[in-house]
Amino acid sequence: MRIIQLLRHGAVVPAIVFAALLGAQQKPDIQVDVDLVTVACSVTDHNGAPVRNLTLADFNLSDNGQLRELRNVWQESDLPLTVALVADVSGSQAGFVKDHRDAIAQFLKQVIGPRDRAMIVQLAQQSWLISDLTGSSADLDAAVQKIGSPQGKRSHLLGPPCRNARVPHTCGGTALWHALYHTAMALKPVTGRKAIVVLSDGMDTGSDVSLTDVIEVAQSAEAVVYSIKYESPVRFVSIVATVAQAMSRGMERLDRETGGVTFPNPGKKTSEVFSRIESDLRSMYVLAFTSPSDARDAKFHKLDVKTTRRDLAVRSRAGYWAPQP
Repeated sequence: MRIIQLLRHGAVVPAIVFAALLGAQQKPDIQVDVDLVTVACSVTDHNGAPVRNLTLADFNLSDNGQLRELRNVWQESDLPLTVALVADVSGSQAGFVKDHRDAIAQFLKQVIGPRDRAMIVQLAQQSWLISDLTGSSADLDAAVQKIGSPQGKRSHLLGPPCRNARVPHTCGGTALWHALYHTAMALKPVTGRKAIVVLSDGMDTGSDVSLTDVIEVAQSAEAVVYSIKYESPVRFVSIVATVAQAMSRGMERLDRETGGVTFPNPGKKTSEVFSRIESDLRSMYVLAFTSPSDARDAKFHKLDVKTTRRDLAVRSRAGYWAPQP
């Protein structure tokens, strides 16, 4: 079962294993000494609605600029989800803590089903694991009440303490990249369809890891990142904060390079946002192509997935780590 989950969700799987799984359905031109790469992607129309029933002929995929021949494509809507919900409770988000708490409670009720699992993380100058991965709605509901509370900061730290070498013993008030890095690391060993949903203004004040580090580990964990951006109320009283927030586009880049979406200022439309995220996750296509021997170099490869139909848009992770030679 674990091999099947790995195969369906972006892992690099030896073709001999793939052949054993598919049996008689295996195409004769796939050799046992060639690796298979799978890539999950979302396809939407001009209204943002998921598109179904596409075939191999509807996709083009380039690996480091080289067009690859696709071997298989499939779409599944009944796979269990594993979702990490990350709430920013730092000073700039103090006015939104209740909104974050209510939004996460709504997400759990609206999206997380009996076969799904979720974890809850809160961040400020550190990141705290409010709830580890669980499918228990009672445990998750109880954990929601800890978000932004003194009890929340008494939870276990997620990852090591954040210590920026440039500013000893502190990462400022918002260690956003630190929190997301260790959230992605926690999801890395998990198989299946994974996502990180972040509620924040997207401002980091000096984590001990970079945005590039976060993107790399999220891609290697095959986790799609969605951010729901809440503009900080301090922008109205601080020119510096206003400029910093306007220039802070890191979350947009993280979302884009993992195949996710940024939702600005949800207001009272959180239900619509969550429906969009759930629909996105439960309607992804998985594309499979064989990696030629000269591409098995243990390096990062840039991916470009497109459809042959101009009226459709595709989102996928920006790349993958090639297998060893």
